[in-house]
Amino acid sequence: MQISTAFALDPVHTGFFSDTAIEGYDPLSYHDKGQEEAGAEEFSYKWNGAIWHFTSQEGRDAFIKDPKLYAPQYGGYCSNQMSLGNIHGGDPQVWLIHKKKLYLFGANVGKKRWQSNDLDEMVQAADAHWDKVKPIE
Repeated sequence: MQISTAFALDPVHTGFFSDTAIEGYDPLSYHDKGQEEAGAEEFSYKWNGAIWHFTSQEGRDAFIKDPKLYAPQYGGYCSNQMSLGNIHGGDPQVWLIHKKKLYLFGANVGKKRWQSNDLDEMVQAADAHWDKVKPIE
């Protein structure tokens, strides 16, 4: 008899001891300000199993209307590792926007790998792996 071990992948990477998405950074800040900016608990919203923080009520409301527009791809897991068929947490301070989508990376080396290749091909590879491992929404 063969026993297999499986793990449940959370839909949003929050780390081991937290339920806060992207370490509390405001997901809109990447899109609207071109930089990561810490959100506040005062402006928080629970979505997809995680608590998201925002810098303002307006930002929170915009996220509520269309969270998939602002949330990082692959639930905030490292985009580079996802494209290689692996799972690793993303660092909210290592990121890029491509075609209006936010991609996080675990380290600068992964971001540089993506930038030195065809970004659409990197996304396609990461999408294919995410489709295999992502939790059911």
